[in-house]
Order: sequence, then C-alpha cells, then structure tokens
Amino acid sequence: MSKKQTFKRAEIVAPGEVAFSDVEKREPDNHEVLIRVKSSAICGSDMHIYSGKHPYVQLPTTIGHELAGVVEAVGAEVTTVKEGDRVCVEPLITCGKCYYCQRGRYDYCLELKLKYRSGFSGYAEYYYAEERWIHHLPENVSFDEGALMEPLACAVHAVRKPGIQVGDSVCILGDGPIALMLTQLAFAAGATDLYVLGLDERNLALAREFGAVAMPNTEEAFQEILRRTDHRGVDVSFEAVGLPKTFNQALSIVAKGGTAVIFGIFEEEFSAKTLVDAMVREVKVIGTSSYCWDFQRALSLVSHGRIKLDPLVTHRFKLADVGKAMALKKQGSEAPLKIILEP
Repeated sequence: MSKKQTFKRAEIVAPGEVAFSDVEKREPDNHEVLIRVKSSAICGSDMHIYSGKHPYVQLPTTIGHELAGVVEAVGAEVTTVKEGDRVCVEPLITCGKCYYCQRGRYDYCLELKLKYRSGFSGYAEYYYAEERWIHHLPENVSFDEGALMEPLACAVHAVRKPGIQVGDSVCILGDGPIALMLTQLAFAAGATDLYVLGLDERNLALAREFGAVAMPNTEEAFQEILRRTDHRGVDVSFEAVGLPKTFNQALSIVAKGGTAVIFGIFEEEFSAKTLVDAMVREVKVIGTSSYCWDFQRALSLVSHGRIKLDPLVTHRFKLADVGKAMALKKQGSEAPLKIILEP
C-alpha cells in the first residue's frame, strides 16, 4: 500500500499563535483544480483573525485567501483549466441556487462561505478550488500580482459602488494597501482632486506618487481639505481603516448629497453621532464587502498598466515563517505594507 502524500497548511489556533498541520494531498474531485501555490499575501482581515478580534471568526481557523500559483492537476470534468496554467482564485463557496445566486449576485449568496475559513488555507503548499473560481493570469501579470488580485477586486467593487464621475473630488481615510489601491482606482474612474489621510509617512509618500494630496490625519489636514473644496466637502469618501474616528470623518468630509463608502472592518461597537448630521445633509452611506464579477476587471487593469501593485509589496517571507511575518505586520509603526509568502 503506497504512502499517502501530505502538504503543510497554516492555521490560527489562538490569538497570536500560528501552527501548521499536515493535509492529505488527494486527487482533485471532478470539478476541482489542484494549485501549487507560488505566492500568497497577508490580508488585513487575516490580521484581525490573528489578533482574535475579527467580529465574525472564531478560533481556531484556517486562513489565507490571497494566492496565485500553477495548476498541478484537474478533475475529470474540468474543461477550462489545464495542468501548467498560471492562475489566481476567488476564495468563495456559494450555493448557486438561492434568490441572489440566480440573479447573478453570488456575493449575496444566502449560503456564502469563505473557502479559507472552511479548511482550505491559502497559507499552504497546495490549494483546491472549483473550476468556476479560477482566473487565468495574463502573461505580463506576475504571481505576486496574481496573489493581490483578491484585495484589488474588493477595491474595484468598492470604487464601482458610488459611481464616481469625471472631475469628482475624493477623500480616502487610511493609507494601507486597500487605501492605496482605492487611490489608483479612483483616479482611473475619473476623480481629479483626491486626498488621502493616514498615519504612515512611507505610505503617504506612495499615495503622493500615485497623484494624491496625502497628509497625516490631523484636524489641520481635515480643515485643509474643507478649505480646498470651498468648505463644501468632497463628492465621495472611502473609509478604509475600521476605526470610529475614520468612520465619523468619512461622513463629515462628504458634501451635501455626497457618498461615503465604508470598507474597514470594525472590531468593536461604537457610537456614530455623525449619522444624524449625515442624514440632514442627505449623505449616502454605502457598505462594501467582497466582490462580484470584479476579478476580470482587476486583472485587466493590472495587465494594461493602469494599476501598480508591485510598490505595495514591502516584505517577503517563506511560508514556514508566516507566524513571524504576522507578528511583524502587527507591530504597527513602520509595519510591512504588503507581505508576500513564498513556498
């Protein structure tokens, strides 16, 4: 009897504690694809899970949903993917049958699950995915960029929400990877006056390279944006931090009739006193989460050079050192912007 093959998979077993387990390397099911992971990236939501403060995740759990790699094997009924293809993945499980799935809104699926919280870790040597969630990487898109398609698709989805018009003014609260993706996408959508408020000078400098007016998030900077908009406020704001302060700022900085898009993950409940003021000023408050038909848009934007992802990658670690990588990411000041894990 031949010995079963296994591969390593990472899990968060307790706050701040990462462990590896051995997983059987099996043949893919009929509609499955087996991917040899070449690059995976650490997401901000992974860090909420790592800290034990994610509002919807209980520990222990598998993690890792930003990945790209090479197809090693395909199931008997797979027709659109073959061995050797370079791919990235939408890490979702949907029913395909509910009210929302039948209307094309699979991101609203009543049975929606995130694959990486269902025993399929992107922080692993191999990853199984259904054929329908596989996207081919264009030749000029690297594995690192492929791993970042998942967060970019989230950002594309968010920027599509408010319907940014040519010439609009935009303020982004935050200076992390998502905020810097939103910065580039807002310009691509037609925004001309774009402001970024954050805390990390390295990240703010990158936002300036992308064309934004980027400033430390102080009361003086907030007032400067109001001054530059004739005290009207911006047309659209994006909250990309997940803190009460930035939530309230996102609502306060928007002009009458403008739109505030809420992206951040909030670990605790808080009082949003600005909601009453936003109501009086008829501000539209829009939540955004995940993506729906956005991966191909993201791939096209990167392939055509409209969005730059390489500058966001500041650190690299071997997969075996994912615990060290997450501990470094958590340190706060001068923390890595985007970390790539390699096998």
